[in-house]
Amino acid sequence: MKGKFILAAILLTVFFLAGTADSYAYTFADPTGDYIGNLAFEIYGVNVSNTTNTITFDIYSNYPTTGYDIVRPSTGAIWHTFAGDLALSLDGDDTYEYGVAFTDHNGLTAGGVYSVASWDQAIDWTPSWGYSNYYELATIDEVGAVYKGMAGLSWEDITGDEPNYRWRVTIDGSIFGLSDLNGQNFKFYYPVATCANDTINGSYTATPEPSSLSLLGLGLLGLLKKFKKRRK
Repeated sequence: MKGKFILAAILLTVFFLAGTADSYAYTFADPTGDYIGNLAFEIYGVNVSNTTNTITFDIYSNYPTTGYDIVRPSTGAIWHTFAGDLALSLDGDDTYEYGVAFTDHNGLTAGGVYSVASWDQAIDWTPSWGYSNYYELATIDEVGAVYKGMAGLSWEDITGDEPNYRWRVTIDGSIFGLSDLNGQNFKFYYPVATCANDTINGSYTATPEPSSLSLLGLGLLGLLKKFKKRRK
C-alpha cells in the first residue's frame, strides 16, 4: 500500500512539472496604442523560450518586412524605414553588447549576430523629434561591430486580426560561447523600425526545457520500480 502512495506522489510530481514546464516561456506584452505615427509601427509583444543550447525570440508587430515610408519632420522628405535590430545583453546591464541584424544594412547581414561597440539612436536620426526615451536603436554602427555567427531568422505573415507579422530569431548558445543556457539571463531591447516609433524590452532567464523534466520523471519512475523489486 505504501508503495502505491509513493507511486501516486511521483506521478503527481511528474504531471505537475509537465504542467508548469511552460514557465520557461514568457510573454512580454507591449501596451497597445503606444506607437508614434502609423499603426504599422505597433508592437504587441515578445515571446521568449529556450532549449538547453538555443534561445528563441518571437516578436509580434504590424511592421512589414518590406519596411515603411514616413515623412521626416525636419525636411519633409520621405524616409524609408526598415525593421529594427534585436539588442541583447548577457552581463546584466543595459549596454546591449550583442545585436541581431534583421535586414542587410551598414555592411551587416540579415540574421547575423554581432558584438557591438555602439548603437545609432533615434534622436541621431531625427533630432527635431526629441525622443530621448528611444535610446539604443535599430541600425548598428558598423564601426566596432564584430561578426559572431548566424542566427535563424524568419518572418511570417499572420492571417486574421492584428498583429500582422511575426519575426522569429533562434540563436545557438555557442555564438555566445555557452554550451548550456540554463540559468543565463538575457536582457533584450527591440525597436520596431529605424525610427523607433515603438519599442519593447525585457529580461529573461533560461530554464530547463520540458523534455528535461520529462526525463527526470521517467528516471524517478524507474527508481521506484527498482525499489519495489528489491522489497519483493
